[in-house]
Amino acid sequence: MNRIPITIAADITMAIKLDDLNPVGELDQSGMLTAMLAGCVAIACLLIVLIIVLSRPRTTPPRAPRPKGAHHPTGGTRVWHQRIDAVVQRYHAQDITRDQAFTELAAIAREYASGVSGTVMATQTLSDLNRATPPTSGKEGFTLLRQTIAALYPPQFADERYNDAARTTSVEQGAEWVSALVERWRR
Repeated sequence: MNRIPITIAADITMAIKLDDLNPVGELDQSGMLTAMLAGCVAIACLLIVLIIVLSRPRTTPPRAPRPKGAHHPTGGTRVWHQRIDAVVQRYHAQDITRDQAFTELAAIAREYASGVSGTVMATQTLSDLNRATPPTSGKEGFTLLRQTIAALYPPQFADERYNDAARTTSVEQGAEWVSALVERWRR
């Protein structure tokens, strides 16, 4: 360790004039302290606002009240059964193909579920339905919708040469599945 020789330390001490030492005047730091205080108050206010905003529970926008009753399209099942029967009749009259009949039956099932649940399901695929969290009030109906759409998928999309379900499922059977959905969905 380097130590300063005693003679050099004594020389330094003698070089400092001790008779001319005067205290320095008071330093004016009030401007800087005021700015720091204002900054701290601003940060505290910002944190309070963030705590208030982020602590509020999330609110979902209120849904429009859904009309119920026999005259509402989802109120009675008769209208839906007529639509399902019309698809079967159009298929037997050869106005639509088998694939088109299954597509229309799946659309009817989704449209009915959308009307009953208040959630738009017309464009949801089976994968979307499987990923979705079922609503607490219509969980059984939502599960039934998934099962119905899953049953309609092979005859609707699969190649009949390679898929037994696509080959053996009739339009009448698909119509029965959609009718069961309409009848069993708890409102």
